[in-house]
Amino acid sequence: MRRVTMVAARRPVPLQARFIQVKKPDFENKFSIAQGASTKQNQHMAQILAGNLKWVDEMKSKDEEFFDKLAQPQKPRYLYFGCADSRVPANEILGLSPGEVFVHRNIGNQVPGNDLNALSVLEYAVQHLKVTDIIVVGHYDCGAVRAANKRQDLGLLENWLRLIRDVYRLHKDYIDLISDDETKHLTLVELNVVEQCLNLYKTGVVQRRRNEVREELKAANPNKRIQQEELYPRIHGLVFNPADGILKTLPVNFKQRVGSLDHIYSLIPKNK
Repeated sequence: MRRVTMVAARRPVPLQARFIQVKKPDFENKFSIAQGASTKQNQHMAQILAGNLKWVDEMKSKDEEFFDKLAQPQKPRYLYFGCADSRVPANEILGLSPGEVFVHRNIGNQVPGNDLNALSVLEYAVQHLKVTDIIVVGHYDCGAVRAANKRQDLGLLENWLRLIRDVYRLHKDYIDLISDDETKHLTLVELNVVEQCLNLYKTGVVQRRRNEVREELKAANPNKRIQQEELYPRIHGLVFNPADGILKTLPVNFKQRVGSLDHIYSLIPKNK
C-alpha cells in the first residue's frame, strides 16, 4: 500500500515582507560631510547658485513669461558646432536666447565622421528637431589649433589634434607660403572651419534630409526646378574673434565646393 506523506501548508508571506528591506542611504548627511571638507568649494558653489538666482530674476524682469516659454518643447532653427573654449559661449555670441540654438561643442570644433557623439547630435537636430541651418564656428587664438601646429606629444589629445593636422596636410602648399606664424594660425583656424563644414555636408544625415526636402518641394510644385540654395539644412562657416567679439563669415564659395562633391556624396533615396 502506497504511503502518503502529509505536508503542512505554508502560511502566505505578507506582500511587504517579500521585498528585501534596504536601508535608505543617508545622502544628505554624506553630501554635507563632503561639502564640509572644503569651505572654498562651498564658496564656489554658493557663487554659482547665487548667480543662477540672479539670472532668473534678470530673465523674469525682461519677460515675465520667459520660463513658461522655456518649459515648452524646444524648436531651434539652428544647430551649432563650436569649440569648447570657455570664451566662446554659443547663445551669447550669436545673440540668441535659450531654446533657439541646439549646441554641440568640442576641442577645436571638429566634426569627425566616426564621432558618435557629434553624429548623434547631428542626427537628432536634423531628423527630429528639423533644424534648417547648421553653423560651424571656429575662433582665433584657438588652443587646439596652436597645439596641433607645435607637434608636441600631448598624450591622449594627439588622437584629436591629428584631425587638425589633417586639415594642414590638405592645405600644406598654401599654408607653407605664409611666413608669419600668427597669420599661419589664423589661416589654419579658418581652413579648419571650412573642412568641418564639408565634413557635415558629406554625412548621410545631411544628405538624407536634403533629399527629403527636395521631394517635399517637388510635391508642392512638380514643374519647378529645385535649386541647391533651396535645400536644407544649409551649412555656414563662421570665425569668432575673442579680441573684439565679432563673428566673421568666411569668404568661401560653398555653392561651388558643394557642387563638386554632389556626385560623390549625395545619396539616392531608397524608393528610387
